[in-house]
Amino acid sequence: MSRIRGTSLACLLSLITKAAAAASASVLFVGNSLTQVNDLPSVFKQLAVESSLHVDVEVVSTTPGGAFLYDHWKRGEALALLREKHPKFLVLQGQSTEPLSAPQNFAYYARLFKAEADRVGATTILFATWARPAGDPYYKDPTSGGSPAEMQSRLDSAYASVAKNIGATLAPVGIAWEGARQVAPTIRLLDGTQHPTPAGTYLAAAVLFRTIFCNSAAGSSYHGSLPETTAHTLQRIADSIPLGTK
Repeated sequence: MSRIRGTSLACLLSLITKAAAAASASVLFVGNSLTQVNDLPSVFKQLAVESSLHVDVEVVSTTPGGAFLYDHWKRGEALALLREKHPKFLVLQGQSTEPLSAPQNFAYYARLFKAEADRVGATTILFATWARPAGDPYYKDPTSGGSPAEMQSRLDSAYASVAKNIGATLAPVGIAWEGARQVAPTIRLLDGTQHPTPAGTYLAAAVLFRTIFCNSAAGSSYHGSLPETTAHTLQRIADSIPLGTK
């Protein structure tokens, strides 16, 4: 399993100051169906409310299907929400193949969004996603690496590199999914496509919670539609992923 070593200084000095000490926070999610399916923003909100921090989170999202960061920039809705809402956190989730199939555009528009977020005082979080399922047509494309394991490795590296280069904070969701497959292989994270099951969305929310609030999601009483034991397992997996730079 790929590892991220250490805890980032930005997390310790910036995120905990801006979020963990606060009774409320606001998050703008910019992504596509990987965020929209199962309503990740709402799952994240409830996880935070029922966590040990009891943080009341305002969530806003723009998640049109298949959207690249380029599409969001050109459409203008994400920028308008960023400038209107002044969220504390901006979560950027690229199209599932974007960091590999269009790496220069991905990095370019991530940097543009980061600059806009800086102007309104928002911390930018890169939501590093997961590989597509085996047999997906994308594996015929050489940028994929040819297998889920190689695609995951490439996604992890691509997101980590862009986060480091633009000064964003990395939420290593894909690495957490890799860990879940190793320690809890009976928990289905994909619905048969590249989209998450409720368990996959819950794990993503737990990783984002830990990344944003510098605090463990373990102990949250919110389980969504999952059995309590499954939710607790996913909380512990999210808690086991080191944060920082790869």
